[in-house]
Amino acid sequence: MSMACARAASSSSRTFWFASKARVFAANVAFIEESNAAGNSYTLGVNQFSHLTNEEFKAQFTGVKGGSALTSDDAHLGELEVGEIASDVDWSTDKSVVNPVKDQGQCGSCWAFSAVGTVESAYALAAGKLGSYAEQQLVDCDTTGGSEGCNGGFNQYGISYIGSTGIAAESSYPYTATDGTCKASSVSKALAKGAVAGYQSVGKNNAALQSAITSGPVSVTVDADNSWQLYRSGVLSKSCGIFGQIDHAVIAVGYDTSADTFKIRNSWGASWGEAGYVRIDNSVSNPYCLYNTAPFVAQISADVTV
Repeated sequence: MSMACARAASSSSRTFWFASKARVFAANVAFIEESNAAGNSYTLGVNQFSHLTNEEFKAQFTGVKGGSALTSDDAHLGELEVGEIASDVDWSTDKSVVNPVKDQGQCGSCWAFSAVGTVESAYALAAGKLGSYAEQQLVDCDTTGGSEGCNGGFNQYGISYIGSTGIAAESSYPYTATDGTCKASSVSKALAKGAVAGYQSVGKNNAALQSAITSGPVSVTVDADNSWQLYRSGVLSKSCGIFGQIDHAVIAVGYDTSADTFKIRNSWGASWGEAGYVRIDNSVSNPYCLYNTAPFVAQISADVTV
């Protein structure tokens, strides 16, 4: 092919790509307008994901591996007992417990952000010190249970990995949103090996999850459908359905029993949703497949004290 022909082919390819994205964007805008006109409990809007089909969005910006069953993993410390439930809890308002919302970028690393964020808060509550730890270390180094960096992974095994190896500070091992060579052995650890004793599963029901959140943020998984993709504000409401599947790991940071909602911390940056957060209706059955896989909490070693 001549250079002129190559340029023409490249130009034609770009034209087709832009036309394709324009059609997708127009379809998403139509969906937004139809949904907002329906009087739902939430509002959708144009955002950084509006040019993507939901399939493209899920492939590029979610990343939890579904269908994982609890095994005899030594880090699994059993199921958390159901205890006190308050009228409402919101850990996101406590800046000594929850860091600002982070952004996983175009990498299927939600599992790492869910695991690390849950550990950050658990350690802050146990030791009185909130650190910001390196999601990139998990992306590069953690292959536990079949985790594959930007190609997806398991949130509970991310917690397990942190316990077995320790984790660097985010400033020492910066996030790149790409798979890289593991550098865990060459960086100092902000959280030492053994500081995280393991993880506990949480019962697959509202009372169990509310009880767990009362003590601290909880790693959870959901089906991030097109309402998540285009979410702006309000309370998302949808049951899982028989064919629903999880594809995204996030962190439950609060609940309100009077409004029947959970508050979720996402990892798509603070410009998405309600300053990086979303509220979901928990009065519907298995909202967004929240209970397809058990929620998880990080357990900090008894040797760690404030």
